[in-house]
Amino acid sequence: MHNKFRKKSLFAPILVAFLCALAFGQVVFAQSSNLVSLSNPVTVLVNGGFISPLVELFGNVSVGKQIFIASNTVVRADPSTRICIGNQTNLQDNIVLLALQNQKAPTAECGKLSSSTGQQVSIAHQANIKNSKIGNFTFIGFHANLNNVVLEDGAFVLHGVKLSNVRIGKNRLVPIGSVITTQAQADALPLKTDANSKFQQEVLKVNEEFAENYGELYEKQGFMAVVGVTPAPKTSWNPKPLPPTIGKNVQFKEFARVVGDVRIGDNSMVGRRTSIRADEGSPIIIGENANIEDRVTFHALKGTSIRIGDNLHTEDNIVFHGPLEVGNNLTIGDDTVLFRSQVGNNVTIGSGAIVVDVTLRDGVQVPDRALITTQKQADALKATS
Repeated sequence: MHNKFRKKSLFAPILVAFLCALAFGQVVFAQSSNLVSLSNPVTVLVNGGFISPLVELFGNVSVGKQIFIASNTVVRADPSTRICIGNQTNLQDNIVLLALQNQKAPTAECGKLSSSTGQQVSIAHQANIKNSKIGNFTFIGFHANLNNVVLEDGAFVLHGVKLSNVRIGKNRLVPIGSVITTQAQADALPLKTDANSKFQQEVLKVNEEFAENYGELYEKQGFMAVVGVTPAPKTSWNPKPLPPTIGKNVQFKEFARVVGDVRIGDNSMVGRRTSIRADEGSPIIIGENANIEDRVTFHALKGTSIRIGDNLHTEDNIVFHGPLEVGNNLTIGDDTVLFRSQVGNNVTIGSGAIVVDVTLRDGVQVPDRALITTQKQADALKATS
């Protein structure tokens, strides 16, 4: 179900538009008939890195070299706080990274009240991080939620994790869906594997190219090449980018971002601040009559794709990540993750669910907040007759 309060407050279009304009120097105030610019130049290319013009940026934020921040992410430092983002770090779409007043924060070089990352950090779509210190060469997965947390170097945090008031040790692995609120729980976590480290390196290489090549695209073609509906930048794996293919009667709400070989069927709607990015894995194919709500992310790993049938119906703040194949008539609730899976026809996935690495047969109903990460769990789900 929709969270009406959230839609009318944090993500209200007027407030969002104001913050975005404030961040990028498009707001001026009149004082004694004088106009005063708040930011010049526009902050897109910084220190050899790229910050999407669709990022909501506010407060005392410092960044290192070769960063990449994707569209519709929020980076906000309250007054008297600070955010520091280290070299070669990437923040994907629809992340919320905050430094908040009047809340606990770990001791950090960035500041007494701050959120910060070290170098070579990867933060995946829809993660939510508040007042935390993130070490070097760490990974944070989809819809992970961190509050007053220290991640030591090399930590690997998977999808849907909730961490609060703890320190995660060097090279520790936090499994999918874990809730860690005591130091004893944190100290008992296993070490990550060599495969986890290899995955991190691959993610960093991809985003190193994004930082360079999105920046180059902006320099050559300007603002309109990195907002709205556009081809992807050239990369080593995609030397001849294709533009999106949009069907008849498709509507895009404010700040929607569609990149690369995306194919959207007729009579569809794409909501506010939704990101559909075929700049790494491609194509991303969405059938006819899709109703996609706000702050939904579609993305895929290099060499994979997303293929979704007709009559997709989503709520808000969802991650669809390839490799992914979905049949017709999928209904999916708020705050879910659907990754590396095959989904049949007429499937319903409840709010807050995490579905990874499984096959869902026709008619299956995934309950709210379910964690489905093994085929045995998937096969036990009830299906409509």
